[in-house]
Amino acid sequence: MIGHGSKSALSPRQDFGRKPFVAGPGFCFKRFGRTETKLPDGRIVYIGGQQGNFFDSDYFIYNDVVVVRGHSDGRARAQAKLEAFLAQVPDLPIALDEHNKRVAMAHWLNEATAVEGASPDEIDIYGYPTDVFPAVDFHTATYHKHQDTGKEYIYIIGGLGYKGGPHRRATLTHRLSLEDFSIQRMETMGEEPPPCRGRTARREGDEIVLVVQGDQYVLSLTNMRWTRAPE
Repeated sequence: MIGHGSKSALSPRQDFGRKPFVAGPGFCFKRFGRTETKLPDGRIVYIGGQQGNFFDSDYFIYNDVVVVRGHSDGRARAQAKLEAFLAQVPDLPIALDEHNKRVAMAHWLNEATAVEGASPDEIDIYGYPTDVFPAVDFHTATYHKHQDTGKEYIYIIGGLGYKGGPHRRATLTHRLSLEDFSIQRMETMGEEPPPCRGRTARREGDEIVLVVQGDQYVLSLTNMRWTRAPE
């Protein structure tokens, strides 16, 4: 399902003859609110994400990490496939004008991942106990290489998660080691940002700048202290 990229959770149930709207949640890589982080060595790391809506029988929020090696042209190949398809069916309404073509391509490519078409031997999937890494979606994931040790990490900040879950109560920070893919909860100090979705993050030196609804919060990676930037 990872290599296919755009398969929904219903597809494997139909493939294996299971009732699509009765069975509980299962593995699906067509998700909302996950992060995609491309590393300097070309690997791509996907973290968490949500399948379906809360009222669906297969609604699920993941706490896994998926790493894909040596494959990053999935969207370009998906675009080429779509363009070839549209060129062969000019009588379809969707292909009548360039605007509709662009709308269709944007929808298609939004569902395709950069690793669509990857082979199984290029994919690693890591799972974690929920008390180590709670289910998370709509979080941020920021790559950082520590200058003193040379070790590489992805800092996972915030998220939405399940109603009543830990992400709804506080802005949690986890650190993913890119050496062994262990995850560690990082205790932070200072003025933490409020727990919510709809945030962006960027790294500036040894700091992560988190923008939450227009307000900026800065996390020092040397002492794990939050400060709120002056307006």
